[in-house]
Amino acid sequence: MEPSAAIGSSIFLYILAFIAVMIVAGYFTYSVSPRGKKRREEKRDNRR
Repeated sequence: MEPSAAIGSSIFLYILAFIAVMIVAGYFTYSVSPRGKKRREEKRDNRR
């Protein structure tokens, strides 16, 4: 019981960590890229 439970919990924790990293990375790239494009467009418009 103990080894199987430890392996299951470790796999579960690895899956949670992987999902958390994917969500954070996806949210970070999704939130930063459009804002950067908008900021660049605003800067170009202000200069013109």
